[in-house]
Amino acid sequence: MSSPVNTSNLPSQKDAIAAAIALYPKRPFAVSDVASQSGWLKAAGHDARNLYVSGPMGLATSVALGLAASRPNEQVLAIAGDGALAMNLTSLATIAGMKPDNLAILLVDNRVYEFTASVQSPTRDLDWIAVGRAFFGEGQCVRLSELTAERWAGVKRPALIVADVAPSAAKPPPLGLTPAMIRAEFLGASRG
Repeated sequence: MSSPVNTSNLPSQKDAIAAAIALYPKRPFAVSDVASQSGWLKAAGHDARNLYVSGPMGLATSVALGLAASRPNEQVLAIAGDGALAMNLTSLATIAGMKPDNLAILLVDNRVYEFTASVQSPTRDLDWIAVGRAFFGEGQCVRLSELTAERWAGVKRPALIVADVAPSAAKPPPLGLTPAMIRAEFLGASRG
């Protein structure tokens, strides 16, 4: 179990997502989980390389693995909330077994289900660094707050970036995009 986190000085999900994307020299493909992470990814900077996943919660890591396998020369960043990733922990075993050298996961850990703003996630006391190390190894699990672009360039993939973030006082902004629009933009970017 991890120790309690003081959330008063933590970044927002939007700022954590923007900081993680900025670690890359070239914009990675970003696959965000349903709801919160998709809204905050778009707010952090809309890009045609963003794939805003809709449907069942927790699938960003699985979808990102498929994208990483089909685009081996491109970097892929899955963005998952702590509650969402808890619903698909088996994806970490699959990722560890496949060892894609172009895939990383950004875990935004706010310890609550953001759309309820108050219901604590069942993983609120989980040590995500230890979980990441169990799947990927000692050097492949890092805290966002300790990363620089130079350090990130030396982290072997697959990797887990743990971002402790403050629970949001407001719901994420709406996407303002239909699934058809997301698909068309993403397909256009993935052909380039």
